[in-house]
Amino acid sequence: MRFAGKYALHTDEKGRLRLPQFFRARMGTSKIYAMYSAGGCVSFITEEEADKLFAHFEGMITVADSKVLASARLLMAYVSEITEDSQGRFTLPPDLKKMADLGRDVIFVGMGNKVELWDAKRFEDNINGVEYEYPYMEKFAQISEEIVF
Repeated sequence: MRFAGKYALHTDEKGRLRLPQFFRARMGTSKIYAMYSAGGCVSFITEEEADKLFAHFEGMITVADSKVLASARLLMAYVSEITEDSQGRFTLPPDLKKMADLGRDVIFVGMGNKVELWDAKRFEDNINGVEYEYPYMEKFAQISEEIVF
């Protein structure tokens, strides 16, 4: 499955979101995971994609410490299974919402095998080349290019 397109939405008064129907339908009945991602956004991946990611990290488990292992630890610490209510709404864990600096206006963007969630202003800044720092920016720079999911 591949995702493409951009959808602007708003959180409701309780901070809940709903994946755009086009994206949700393509994800099927699979579990959905949210994770903190490079650029300071939140990515949504299916269980199949999460399994690929987890498999990459299993090979890194070691007693030795390294910058790559520290980066992997960061990624794994901020992966959460999304639980939808009967109307398809979900609430992100507070730490993910804070790190991605999400406000009321958000943008969902299809990015191939994942869907990204951005604060609307941050997304526009990002595509317009505005550079800003985001939490753990240096850790993402240390992640091996071999880690592809």
